[in-house]
Amino acid sequence: MNENQELREKLFGLKTKGHFVFVPFGRLPTVNGLFIPVSERVIMDEIDFYQVQGSFGLRHFAFMKLADAAGVHWSAEGAHVGRTDNMSNPNYCSFRVVAKIRTPEGLWTEQSASKHLDLDAKREAIEIKHSEAFDYKNKFGGGKGPNGWAVKKPWPKERDEYVKKFTSRDVNQLRDNMDERCESGAQSRAIKNLMHIPASFPADKKNDKIPACLGMEFHIVRYILDPLNPRVQQAQLDSFQQAITGIYGVPAPAPVHQIEQKPIDINPPAPGKEVNDSPEEVNFIDLSFGEKIKEIEALVKSSGYDYFEKDTKETPLKDWTDKQLIGYYEFLVAEDKR
Repeated sequence: MNENQELREKLFGLKTKGHFVFVPFGRLPTVNGLFIPVSERVIMDEIDFYQVQGSFGLRHFAFMKLADAAGVHWSAEGAHVGRTDNMSNPNYCSFRVVAKIRTPEGLWTEQSASKHLDLDAKREAIEIKHSEAFDYKNKFGGGKGPNGWAVKKPWPKERDEYVKKFTSRDVNQLRDNMDERCESGAQSRAIKNLMHIPASFPADKKNDKIPACLGMEFHIVRYILDPLNPRVQQAQLDSFQQAITGIYGVPAPAPVHQIEQKPIDINPPAPGKEVNDSPEEVNFIDLSFGEKIKEIEALVKSSGYDYFEKDTKETPLKDWTDKQLIGYYEFLVAEDKR
C-alpha cells in the first residue's frame, strides 16, 4: 500500500516540466504515521530576484516565502544563535542562525549557517568602486556616456575628497543595519542549503534583464499532523483541555443538592379524625402551560366541581392566558376546601 502515490506522481510530473520541486530528504513515505506530506506552490515575481554579473539571485524575502512553505522554524535555543562576536568592534558583526525542518517521522532536523560583515575589510573595495565612478563622471560629465545616458560631473571635484565622502556614506549606511544584514544573509544561506536552491539563476535568453526561471513554479513539501487521525484528534483535545486548565484552573466541584425532609408525625390521629394521605400540593405557578391545564382538569374531576363545562364553554382552557389559569386554579382549590 502506497498512501502517497498520487502526490509522488504529481511532483514527478512537475519536475519533468522543469519546475522546482523540494521534498525533505528526497523521498515520500509509503505509509503515513501521525504526519502526512502536503505540497504548496510558490510563484516568484520579478521583484524577488536581483541581478549580479549577468545572472540572478533570490532576495531575502523570496527565501523567506520558500521557508514558510516548507514549514521552517528558526531555533532560539543554545548560546551560539544570534550575534557570535563580542560586539567590541563597531565595524564587525558575525551572526549565526539555525533552521529546523520536520522529518516524515515528525522529528526536527537542523541546518545552521553564519554570515559576517567586516567593514574595515570592505572599505578598500568601496573606495575602488567610487574611484572608478569618479573617473567615469570626470570623463563623460556634462554629456552622455557610452550607453547614451546623461552623466553628471563629479562633486566634490577632487578625487580624494569625492572618494572619501561617498566611502564614508556607504560605510555608515552599512553600519546602521549591520545586524539585520548579517541575520538576513545567514537565513538566506540556511534556506538555500536546506532546500538545495541554486546559488544563481541564468538570465532569459531573449531578455537578459529578467531571470529565465521567472515562469518556473516552486513546489514545496512539508509534513503536518494528520487532522483525520483519531490519535491526533485526541491529543489535540487533551492539549486544549490542559491549556484551559492552565488558564482558568481546576473547576470547583458542584455542590451536592440535598432535599430537605419534613418531619413525619408518628403520633396516631385522634379518634374520629381522618388522616390526609393526599400528596403535597403542586407548585402550580412553576408548571408549564400544558401541565397547568392537566392539573386543573384533574382537580375538577377529584373535587366534583359541576360548573367546569359552563366556565369553559365559550373559551376553552387552551385559549386562556397563563394568568387566567392561575386564578382559576386558586378558585377551584378554594371551592374544594369549602
